[in-house]
Amino acid sequence: MKRLWALVLMVAITSWTGSAYASADSTCYPAWKVKHTDLSGCSSTALLSPGNDTRVNLLMLLKDRHVAVGPASKYSYEIPERRGDAEPFGYSVFALALGPSPTKAERDETGSFPFGTRCMSNMAGGADFIAALDKAKNIPAAERATLAAVRTTLKPECIESEEALSTVEPAVALVKSKQGMAFARYLMGAASFYDGDYVAAKATFASIGKTESPWLGEAVAYMLGRGALNASMAVAFDEYGSLSEDPANSGALAEAEGAFLAYLKAYPAGQYAPSARGLLRRVYWLGKRSDKLLAEYVSQFAQKGAAKRNVTLPDLVQEIDIKLLTDLKPGEVNDPMLLAILDLRAMRHDGDPAKKDYGEPVITRAALVAQRPFFAGNDALYNYVLAAHAFYVANDAADVLKLIPANAQESSSYLGFSRQLLRALALDATGNPAARQALIGLVTAAKQPFQRGSAELALAMHDERHKGMERVFATNSLIRDADLREILLRYHASPAMLRQRYTDTSAPAQERQVALYTLLYKELTRGAYADFVRDVTLIPADARPKPEDDYTAPLYTDIARFRGAESKEFACPALKAVATTLSAKPKDATSLLCLGEFVRASGFDPDYYGVTKYLDDKPDKDELGGTTSLFPGTRFSRLEGYKTVIADPVAGANNKAYALYRAVYCFAPSGYNGCDAAEVPKTQRKAWFQKLKTDYPASPWAKKIKYYW
Repeated sequence: MKRLWALVLMVAITSWTGSAYASADSTCYPAWKVKHTDLSGCSSTALLSPGNDTRVNLLMLLKDRHVAVGPASKYSYEIPERRGDAEPFGYSVFALALGPSPTKAERDETGSFPFGTRCMSNMAGGADFIAALDKAKNIPAAERATLAAVRTTLKPECIESEEALSTVEPAVALVKSKQGMAFARYLMGAASFYDGDYVAAKATFASIGKTESPWLGEAVAYMLGRGALNASMAVAFDEYGSLSEDPANSGALAEAEGAFLAYLKAYPAGQYAPSARGLLRRVYWLGKRSDKLLAEYVSQFAQKGAAKRNVTLPDLVQEIDIKLLTDLKPGEVNDPMLLAILDLRAMRHDGDPAKKDYGEPVITRAALVAQRPFFAGNDALYNYVLAAHAFYVANDAADVLKLIPANAQESSSYLGFSRQLLRALALDATGNPAARQALIGLVTAAKQPFQRGSAELALAMHDERHKGMERVFATNSLIRDADLREILLRYHASPAMLRQRYTDTSAPAQERQVALYTLLYKELTRGAYADFVRDVTLIPADARPKPEDDYTAPLYTDIARFRGAESKEFACPALKAVATTLSAKPKDATSLLCLGEFVRASGFDPDYYGVTKYLDDKPDKDELGGTTSLFPGTRFSRLEGYKTVIADPVAGANNKAYALYRAVYCFAPSGYNGCDAAEVPKTQRKAWFQKLKTDYPASPWAKKIKYYW
């Protein structure tokens, strides 16, 4: 059992963490775009779409249906703060945003018990027992006190060596009243249950018979189901943690199902009815009864009152995703909400609708048309599914406009917002000038979490692609999300725009730093040396280099670094002097080497995890910042600088020796070029190495280098 619940805990945790850290997980970078056709765990938006996490799509529709969804799982991880709503997100981010987030008390209420063990109910069960005991009649005060004390001291750990029953039996042996003995037998049955002796627990509970306590009768009926379920779980999993095919399990599952159904029939609005429903779902899952399991989820999703569900909607969505949703096909579902989210999932592809996603064909329009009867009374949802297929699969934006009329009033819900945002994207795709105004309307109308951010992202992408950078950064701009603005500054902005953003003292401090850093970096690495000499004077006198252990601010805000530092290996003047010389003599050997030293020391070489990722490695064409940069020039390459010096007949021996040394070291220690993307054959590296050793043997660089990699 310990191994079994360790596995359950692992499944529960990993199912949340797959996307929980969408904004912080270094293995998942969100795609900054609104049109997603393929799945990325951390790239969902407030637009119902094929590329969203299916859990996000489902929870959006559930939010529309129920208004409140309840707190996210008390077992979920804390999510790092986000600056705004525009960043695409993972499921846990979304669930916690709708939550609200669980309180510390809610997260800690089960103490040290493993997730999903039978002991989780001990504290709540004890409180229920004592409350019922207080209401019970015909129990002497001394017996009542004994029973209450025994229940309070019952603190099982649900381990194999547990002996709760041996503690309970002697304590309740003196209870003699008829009603008191019923409560005593219940305690012994509970102790056997917590000990894992389900046969004894069943026999003890059954022996209680009819009782004057309404609670006791209900609790016994409920515990008979729990005992049978836990007995089945003892053989439900194989040694690898997968559901077992052990036929011995079917009888226990049938018994558990019968017990829970009998309880629900007798107590349809009972105290434990929500829990019984949840455990019944577990019975169907363990028994691989997908049809009955699906019916239970549909029923739970339709419940109007949160009290009738044993878990919150975010947790219910998480549960169906783990136990059923992954393998569920549109043809197996007739509930319109679940059918819609499965249809969207079936539209996924890798950019080419002819390609298959995970070996399955993209759903056809004909298949969607055949589903029409299942969407009776849900025309808005059905037409959205058709429109999504037209947009994401058929690439027919005009058809989207036929299926979704303009209606600003419906944008408050997630479905309504999705309909109008998809329509705006279709307007944009057809070149309709009304597209921008439609996007502006959605930005201002957004009410639900992440809606405004998604609309701002769409508007920012529109303006980027329609020469509208001035509109993005206008005083009255509706694009307020800091991440959107900074992405455009880093990847797309012109020198004039970067300079303007920094000199605008009303702009946010970090935005100004990003603008100046990007300006100076690109001037220096794109050959605009004279501009750099002028603009480096914009660095405030009190600017200080970012400490190496400060991870709170982005790397690309450390403007003080452009004051420059002398090389530790090669004699160089200040960076401003280097740029001044290069502005007059772009091939000056010493200055090229010194520029290379600054680039090397600053981590400006191509590096997926370094500064260059955020300044040079442009996003894909369909993402924000993915269009051609308005900043002219190509990035400086240290290796090309070294080659220029090596070929310069008047460069001087020391310069040539250092250039040869550094050219070879571009490939240390892996053999791959760390200075630029060029492939240089080993024969060339060997030739540089030999030239250094032959022509400049007395140089410190020749004495230091041993390999040419």
